[in-house]
Amino acid sequence: MVMPLANLKAIYELLFKDGVIVVKKDRRPQSMHPDLNGVNNLKVIRAVGSLKTKGYVRETFAWKHAYYYLTNEGIWYLRDYLHLPPEIMPRTLHRICRPGFSARVQSVKGPRSSISELKAKGKTQEGVTDRHVYRYKRKKCECVPGSLSEALHMDSIQRRSQKPPRMRCCFH
Repeated sequence: MVMPLANLKAIYELLFKDGVIVVKKDRRPQSMHPDLNGVNNLKVIRAVGSLKTKGYVRETFAWKHAYYYLTNEGIWYLRDYLHLPPEIMPRTLHRICRPGFSARVQSVKGPRSSISELKAKGKTQEGVTDRHVYRYKRKKCECVPGSLSEALHMDSIQRRSQKPPRMRCCFH
């Protein structure tokens, strides 16, 4: 495809600067690339497709968009093509230094259920919190014997008789 060198250079500069380029798979001539002024998607697809056949980029396709990532060989090729020094790298290879970031985990106030912390302090898990008692406590109906809750506990008898449990008063 015949393409002006200014467009090709703009595509390669954007690709080298970011390390990745996103192209919508829309080949209509009126569809323009959002990051490049005056360059339509078809020209970007063809330019990056040429780099793909040479092995300088790899393609990932998802939801009508193609993502082209530079390989190491592609970085060297574009550095030679654009006459850039070796100190300049794509954004994908830059390390991000975050001054406010620390690797510590913030402590949480309140009861904890970590078994290792409890063993270190010499406590048992049941003594620290009553969550487990609440979760696994079986409720019995005090209203009428033979209610649904008692019938569910007597499942061996129900399996033999194959009768549904009787509901008398409540759903505890």
